[in-house]
Amino acid sequence: MSCLLNATSTKASKILVTTRNVSVSSIVQTLPTCVLGKLSEDQCWHILKYKAFSDASTVLSEDQERIGREIAKKCAGVPLVAKFILALC
Repeated sequence: MSCLLNATSTKASKILVTTRNVSVSSIVQTLPTCVLGKLSEDQCWHILKYKAFSDASTVLSEDQERIGREIAKKCAGVPLVAKFILALC
């Protein structure tokens, strides 16, 4: 928290803290906390598909879609996990 207090020297500074730990948000809270819910598997799949194939007209094979949906399921509603999982593939 002390390092964040030094950022107040510039009036236009803004700090956005993201965390999955509620106690962290309560420590640095100056505005109400915005708690985001998890995404559905389908929403995760659409994000992964867009990241892997940014061209929306790309036709995927059955295997590509099956594997992508399995990865989306492993994300458990948190698509940031996908960045790590995709790096392993």
